[in-house]
Amino acid sequence: MSIKEQVEYAKEELTQDEKLLAGLIKAERFYKRNKMLILGLAGIVVAGGLGYAVMDYMKEQRLLRANEALLTLQKNPDDKAALQTLESENPQLAALFELSRAVQRGDAATLKKLESNPDSVVKDLATYHAAALKRDRKALNSYRMKSEALVKDFALFDEAYLLIESGDIAKAHDLLALVPEGSPLRPAATMLAHYGVAAAKGGE
Repeated sequence: MSIKEQVEYAKEELTQDEKLLAGLIKAERFYKRNKMLILGLAGIVVAGGLGYAVMDYMKEQRLLRANEALLTLQKNPDDKAALQTLESENPQLAALFELSRAVQRGDAATLKKLESNPDSVVKDLATYHAAALKRDRKALNSYRMKSEALVKDFALFDEAYLLIESGDIAKAHDLLALVPEGSPLRPAATMLAHYGVAAAKGGE
């Protein structure tokens, strides 16, 4: 490499170093001017990360407490402390537990209370079970007419059964025919339709 080339190379290196130094000086000035803003933003990011981790941990702990309370209630349904814990940690799960218990015990008062539950699933199932428990054909009909009804086929089946009991076989058959082919209740609906015919013949 000639002396001239060496000089040019040295100049180029110096120019790069100067550019780097100038960039560092600009960055330092920017940092000094906006130090509080940068530190504030960094603090927000760190606090946000910590907050998310804490929330995640708390959610996990609530889930564990709710599960423990539910397991306790399955062993001892009358444990009021466990029910209170479940209600505070997971209100929806507590309402579903109450619904299940009310259905098992035929508890009309609890079912009535759960009909106004804010959770749509609990409210829907409580409405159906309350009508079925009361053997109320009108209430069952009203329930199954709702487009969002979750157990419409069960309401159809119950209503048809009540019609057969009252002797209205033809109307019961019309209802049982509405139970869809893919429904798990279809075989039972077919059997009930045959039972209705047999009951009608037996009564003749």
